[in-house]
Amino acid sequence: MNQDNKTMGGDSPANGVPGELPVVGEKKFFTHTMQEDVARAKMDPASFIKEIAAKKPFSEYIPPVSTPKEPAGTDKFRESIENIPGRDQPVSLPDENPLGQDDQPFQIRVPQKRSSTNATTLILMMVLLVLVAGGGAAYWWFFMRTPVEQVVVKIPEQKVIPAPQPAPVIPVQPEPEPEPQPEPEPEPIATTTAPIIPPAPIATTTAPVITPPAQIIEPATPEAVITLDRLVTIELAKLEKALLLEKIAGENAKIKEGKATIRYVIKLVTGTEKRFLTGDETAKLLGLSVPADLVKLMSASELISYKSGTSFRYGLAGAIQNKTSVQTAALAWEKTMLNDLAPLYIEKTYQTPDPIVFSENTYSDFFKRFINMPQPDVSLDWAASSRYFVIATSKEMIYAILDKARQPGK
Repeated sequence: MNQDNKTMGGDSPANGVPGELPVVGEKKFFTHTMQEDVARAKMDPASFIKEIAAKKPFSEYIPPVSTPKEPAGTDKFRESIENIPGRDQPVSLPDENPLGQDDQPFQIRVPQKRSSTNATTLILMMVLLVLVAGGGAAYWWFFMRTPVEQVVVKIPEQKVIPAPQPAPVIPVQPEPEPEPQPEPEPEPIATTTAPIIPPAPIATTTAPVITPPAQIIEPATPEAVITLDRLVTIELAKLEKALLLEKIAGENAKIKEGKATIRYVIKLVTGTEKRFLTGDETAKLLGLSVPADLVKLMSASELISYKSGTSFRYGLAGAIQNKTSVQTAALAWEKTMLNDLAPLYIEKTYQTPDPIVFSENTYSDFFKRFINMPQPDVSLDWAASSRYFVIATSKEMIYAILDKARQPGK
């Protein structure tokens, strides 16, 4: 064992390293656990303390190893540490403990349980309470609070009575002075001289007074029977069907919407008058034959149309007051209705169905009758309500016009 220690030490004592480890000798070692120590301390505290004090480690003083003196001349730049006054020297440690801690009895301290609540937890709890209270207040403010209605009190306007004005003072006009009477001419004195003959008057020509023609009053546009999407005004210099159809085609080309309901008003403009044609006059100008008893039941009527894509379908709309009478007259008219309304099929002709039989249904408060020829894009539909009588030439047109008539305020 000593040989091994020398080998592990490596250097000789001349280099400042011990050459061999101290020999422990015959020593007794024993092991024990903390639970065994606590049990022995409880049973016999005095003997346990003495045993611990007798086996106190590091009680024997071991002096430090002295540094070997280096030979002179080894390092001329290294300062010698011997015989230097004021130099710190090794001091031996006392053997006994001055504080006498070994005499104190053995004590076992049980750590107290620390409180789990600290300042950080309190701050987080306060922040959480503030957030919950703020969220509750916001929910009440935005969802549960009943807004207070502002009551506006209208103060009646006070009528200012004008102060009585004094009666105007009319100045007294002086009486007119009498016109002076012409003085009588003196009688001519007879002379022997020849009489003076005045010159003959010069004839003048005056220009004839030209009376300006009376100004033609601009008429107001008739009120609409049903308020539609577009209003088209057509001016005619003379009442001709071909001219009317040409004007209608020109105005239709200006409409850019894909679907639109249109109302036409026909205005006759000549050198002597300007006026709008009635619905009956427009129907006669187009060549339509509407029964006289049905015309009397309509207070106003007008020409209408419906645009779907690039095609137009035409019809009539009238304002009525007796639905039952109009319905009876229209049912009686169905025998010749298709022939009488043939001029309404301007852009697309129809195929006459055989036999001509109308079908019946209702739409909202309208009583409706129809016949397809043969497809529903070309048909003859009429409908009557308590306020309106409508004639259309396609299935899509009749429903578009009836929807306009059902809107509030129509």
